[in-house]
Amino acid sequence: MAVTETSQWGHYLIDKGEAISLFGLGFILVGGAVLYRQGRLRVSLPFTLPWLLYPVITQGDQIIDNLSITSMQVICQVLLTLIFWVPIGVLVLAARFGLQPKPGQPAKTRNWTALVPGLRWIEQSRVREGSAVMTLALLTLEVWVAYRLLGAYMVATLIVLMLVVLWRLVHGRDDGPARGLARSEGAALVVLLAGIAVSFGLYIGYKNRPGAYQGSPSYLFDPSHANAGYKIDAIKIPAGGAAALSPAASADLAQLLGGYADALQELANGYYILDRNYTHHFHNVLFARSWPILPNFRAVALEKIADARTHATATGAASARVHDELAGNPALVALVDETESFLSFNFERAALLETMSAKFIETNDGLQHAAHLYEGEGKLLGMQLGDILEKHRGVLTLPALDPALARFKTVTRAIFDAYKDRVVGF
Repeated sequence: MAVTETSQWGHYLIDKGEAISLFGLGFILVGGAVLYRQGRLRVSLPFTLPWLLYPVITQGDQIIDNLSITSMQVICQVLLTLIFWVPIGVLVLAARFGLQPKPGQPAKTRNWTALVPGLRWIEQSRVREGSAVMTLALLTLEVWVAYRLLGAYMVATLIVLMLVVLWRLVHGRDDGPARGLARSEGAALVVLLAGIAVSFGLYIGYKNRPGAYQGSPSYLFDPSHANAGYKIDAIKIPAGGAAALSPAASADLAQLLGGYADALQELANGYYILDRNYTHHFHNVLFARSWPILPNFRAVALEKIADARTHATATGAASARVHDELAGNPALVALVDETESFLSFNFERAALLETMSAKFIETNDGLQHAAHLYEGEGKLLGMQLGDILEKHRGVLTLPALDPALARFKTVTRAIFDAYKDRVVGF
């Protein structure tokens, strides 16, 4: 999800699904108690595995923060192996419980079972062979997912899992569900309670781990820097409406604010290049994959940021004249002052981020911090710009000022929209 640039809803079930995961723990606790009383907990125990894994997965970033790249690779591979394996295990177990003939009952042949490899054998009581074939078929499908989104490490892991399944097919025996996991209802209850405690403990531990730091010196990622953001209340909007502008003043204002908006867009483009390419670079190293990145992307992006600063400076040469022309429009003066203040703040931030990211990328494990740094900054740039647009909504929505403000509104809205649905820091 971190590399495919999905929307806020695409990330929700993992990055923002903590409440769902905790509900899941509560669900299997209550459900487990009911099944225990009915004497059916032991055979149902494997179906709790996805719910036990879910809370831990939601803390993926916290788990690997500040580790060496090798430790990150090991932990990610363990988590990914579980993510790939558990759904297959649950599907195969569900097929066995639903299709395997009950003792004393004849086997049934269902037409649809021919569609999935292994199901026909399971319903014919060839459970071990059918389970193995179904597992191999699903693992084969997952190899494409691993190749497409991850890399060589996950592909190799799936190949190893397939070899394990083949070995068990040849040398194993049909043990029946849940054998070895818990041999009695009482033992199954102990396993369930222990699993819930461990899952919840890992969730709480990683969520509240002191010193977890994801790279940005802003409140978006680091609450200890809550005052690092742009001070939206520093410039006050005077009371009163805006007076009509002369054609010359309207043209000059359009050129000034349009130029400032273009400079902000260039800055945002530079952040976006750094965000996406550092993200792909880090995951290329983490998963041993080879997704393409822009050659020399850091220099390209920093040049765009430098061009944005030059553009803003050149545009600002007309600022004094425009201020004089807007002497009777204090609300428009406040908008110009706000935009200039916001530009100044962000160019100071850009210099700070350049220095920070240069330190991060000295090691491979620092690549994730560089990615988070610019991903967070792109998000903040849009969020704070959105706050400015809302703050000055009074003048920005006046139809009479559209000729002067149209380009400014179009460009700044595009900057805001670029990250408004992006969940960052995953």
